Amino acid sequence: MEIGAGDGARALQRILGDLPGELRLQHALGPYTTFRIGGPAWALFSPAEPQALAEAVVRARAHGFRWRLLGGGSKVLIPDQGFPGLVLTTAHLQGWEESEGVIQAGAGVPLARLARRGLWKVAGIPGTVGGAVTMNAGTKYGSISEFVVWVRALMPDGYVHTFLPHECGFAYRDSLFRRLRLPVLEAAFRPAPGPSVDDLLRERRASQPVGLPSAGCVFRNPPDGPSAGWLIDRLGLKGLRLGDAVVSEKHANFICNLGRARSGDVLGLAEHVWERVGRECGVWLRLELEIVSG
Repeated sequence: MEIGAGDGARALQRILGDLPGELRLQHALGPYTTFRIGGPAWALFSPAEPQALAEAVVRARAHGFRWRLLGGGSKVLIPDQGFPGLVLTTAHLQGWEESEGVIQAGAGVPLARLARRGLWKVAGIPGTVGGAVTMNAGTKYGSISEFVVWVRALMPDGYVHTFLPHECGFAYRDSLFRRLRLPVLEAAFRPAPGPSVDDLLRERRASQPVGLPSAGCVFRNPPDGPSAGWLIDRLGLKGLRLGDAVVSEKHANFICNLGRARSGDVLGLAEHVWERVGRECGVWLRLELEIVSG
């Protein structure tokens, strides 16, 4: 029997109500994403500690509820109808410890803080540790995996495992954690010297539409040949608009929300761009943006 949003929300309240953290029912997700798009989740839970996050996932699985993590809310598009299940945010998981040149950070620590402490290759990425490690976030200078010492993640059996770098399956915008849906609880990093973060941020502001809501690059760059942005720009698609979703005039691989964009606007625009690049350039781009199913 199919369960409705109200019954699902009440059931999740009963299941999770004793865990430390903040639980909201039928709460809109748009404000928690960099796109500012997304309808309500049946339940939105912000655990107060990593153990509460792990226990919430174990309980949701045991009761057959869909669940997903939401860190900084970048690189994700949530449907207007919302998410029929449990969404967990890592906002309160801000643990931080430094020892012998290694930084240990909780899943909810912003990348901006780490960038200024030596993880300069992720400067300007609007994400958090958990999501960044999961998708191996990076810039043209490199990826977060280059700094990783270890990662702690929740296994399907409910136990927490510590992964060394060679066990993480890191690849371009990918990892074992993403492929197997293993929630990252915390990670340790070894900083490295690099250029001025302020200079990197100025460079980013000059080349990317940081003043408008977006999820970052929509498509992955092809492994060989020109970048996705170059291909889209070559076809003159900058400024193409569907509803309030628009291909950025500043960086063609960004789709921005002009204020009232819906998830369908973004999807329709991305599909049109994908088809044009495939037909006219012979390159079938892969999405870097995660599309959440409703």
